[in-house]
Amino acid sequence: MANDEPQLSLAVTPFTPRHAQLNRSSTWSDWMNGVKVYVRPAEFGNHEAAVIAMRQHAVLEDKSPLSMYFFSGPDAAALLQRLIIRDVDAWDVGVSKYIVFCDEDGHVIIDGVLFRVADDRYCYTSGPMDNWFAAHREGFDVEIEEETTDWGNLHLQGPAAFDIVTAATGQDWSDLRFGRGAQTQLAGVDVWLWRVGFGGERGFEVWVPSDGALPVFDALVEAGKPHGLEHLGDASEDVCRIEAGLVLPVIDYTLAGLDAPRQDSDPTGPQSVQWLATPDEIGAGRFIDFDKGDFIGRDALVAEREGGGPKTKLVGIEVNWRDIVSLQEASGRPPRVPGRVQRFPLLELRLDGTPVGHVGSIAWSANVNGLIGLARIAPRAAKPGTEVKLAWREAGEEVGEVRATTRALPFVERKRTN
Repeated sequence: MANDEPQLSLAVTPFTPRHAQLNRSSTWSDWMNGVKVYVRPAEFGNHEAAVIAMRQHAVLEDKSPLSMYFFSGPDAAALLQRLIIRDVDAWDVGVSKYIVFCDEDGHVIIDGVLFRVADDRYCYTSGPMDNWFAAHREGFDVEIEEETTDWGNLHLQGPAAFDIVTAATGQDWSDLRFGRGAQTQLAGVDVWLWRVGFGGERGFEVWVPSDGALPVFDALVEAGKPHGLEHLGDASEDVCRIEAGLVLPVIDYTLAGLDAPRQDSDPTGPQSVQWLATPDEIGAGRFIDFDKGDFIGRDALVAEREGGGPKTKLVGIEVNWRDIVSLQEASGRPPRVPGRVQRFPLLELRLDGTPVGHVGSIAWSANVNGLIGLARIAPRAAKPGTEVKLAWREAGEEVGEVRATTRALPFVERKRTN
């Protein structure tokens, strides 16, 4: 019998040759994008130093595994109007915005960023969407090209990001507003420079053609030396995005749509059907533009609002780590609080003994000086300051409850819009 399962293959990014030299920890993580599994450094050396550098200096991170789809043609904007919750009609060239795709039931397929790079050309970056785009492009005069491997994508984030880019390009970018982009040269290579980022800090996303990636990387590293630039690995970036209250697909909500992995029957698994989410449930409801006309999922989202609102809300959780240490000591285990992000299994939250939600991501933050996480929780327990209990697990088994408190997001000030 033929095996119909897609065959996965390992992949590297245009910056992997430099990362192989810089990765002192020799720890690597995987980023699955369709049938490709990209290998990136989990951390470069000092995990905590990189987390701190995001807020105090600057960090450089490879985000090249992000899918890049270019929509071109007379109906590019019209198709995107149909597919996403935001109104793209008024966007100027050089504008980028956070977007969400929903299915007919209003469940989030994926969130990402959309960039307008020319009058009739847009670029979407996030996860693979081949099946969804193929299913909905009929009747639209549009060409959709997946160009992920043609580009290298670097994120430069932190208070010193502007100084570093100014030194590397020889241009002053202080007037480039958040969500705006421009084409320029860096190390003699034509690049796109965008004021966006995933850590909540002021910074840039740099798109560079793959064949020019290494000179651009080297130029940014050299410009960053006087400013305390650190390299950000996957594990450190995960902590920073929790601090900023930013969700990850699969991790903090279950993917809907035709490109989603098979849904998991395990209620604590990454694709359990119970963790399908609407935009309101992941903190993205403010981006829904109901006035733009029809779009996929609109009717369901209207019904959710009119029916009393979402079933869960995204909140921050601060966990009493001393309770965890006490449980570990009582069971004869060595005290250990998660320094890197713990994702699965999802940890159940309880209010007065009743389950009210789950924590999807939890980690120690040196910037907050506490054990923090993101949770999807029932509205009655979502008010900041609500005291709940977290079902703590050791070696896959629940060993007791620890105290936790809901927090408003983000945990740190978002400076990226400044």
